[in-house]
Amino acid sequence: MSWIESVIVYAIALAEIFCGLVINGFITVTKLMDWWEGRKLKPFDKIFLSLGLSRILFMALIIFNIINRFFSLNFYDINVLNWIFNAVYLFLDFSSLWFAMWLCVLYYIKVVIFKNTLLIRIKLKIPELVRYMILSSLFVSSLSGIVFAYNYKWTLDVMIPPKYMEMNTSLDKQMAYLIPSYFLGTFLPFLLVSASTSFLVEVIFVHVRRLSNSVTSFTTPSMDAHLSAIRSVIMIEVMTILNFIVSVLIRFDFHDTCNKGILFLFAVFYHVAHSVALIAGNAKLKKATLKILHYFKKCGTARKPQVNAGVDTITTQQTKK
Repeated sequence: MSWIESVIVYAIALAEIFCGLVINGFITVTKLMDWWEGRKLKPFDKIFLSLGLSRILFMALIIFNIINRFFSLNFYDINVLNWIFNAVYLFLDFSSLWFAMWLCVLYYIKVVIFKNTLLIRIKLKIPELVRYMILSSLFVSSLSGIVFAYNYKWTLDVMIPPKYMEMNTSLDKQMAYLIPSYFLGTFLPFLLVSASTSFLVEVIFVHVRRLSNSVTSFTTPSMDAHLSAIRSVIMIEVMTILNFIVSVLIRFDFHDTCNKGILFLFAVFYHVAHSVALIAGNAKLKKATLKILHYFKKCGTARKPQVNAGVDTITTQQTKK
């Protein structure tokens, strides 16, 4: 890329990172305040907190990458540092995908009415299972990240041009480890998210049909809420599919055929847009967002009378003169 394209990419990336830090910081602080006030977090809140923290650290790591490129520090020329970066980068990326997957699965379990006794028991034991969900996600993400990073001989920072790679049998040996670790870290949560969102949309559609047959007006508040939920779920599914495609291109485009700047921007944008969609679909976070917006709006309206009062005073003095 030329220096103009690089400046544009970095400017957009920094704007995305700033939004990502604010949004995921808002999620994290809100859940920590809930924990501080109630001394106990619900299953959704625990996973939201884990997701917010993982994405904040992921954004911080991207800032470090930008500093490394901008000042030409060349940290990734050292094999040990490059391995550590790849492992941490993959761990944060994989863990955020797993936490997002658990949110989709829990939403589906919460909405669906099960008739099977085993599924009902699982649904009742979700508060006890959340701890194991989080720990298993961290374990699988760390294991997949370490295995992938150990067998991946290049940096995962897509904005750094790849070095010459010998296409020989060693690549086949590496792929034997890269593909299974990638399956556990990215492809498996992608499949579970896709299945959960598909089933969830189907369940909501069935409920919407029942409501449309039982009410005279299709624009009732209950109907609007269901349609809004469908839009949110579909948007999350579309973003998940696009992110999966981008992640495949980032990790397996060995010949550098794709525009790395666009891949980099979308990799950052996904973590921002997905968090926004989760906030829009969560009642607590949505209510907290509306409170903050109302506070800023109130502060803005409180300043206007002071300005108007000053203008009225000047006008009065001019009239007297």
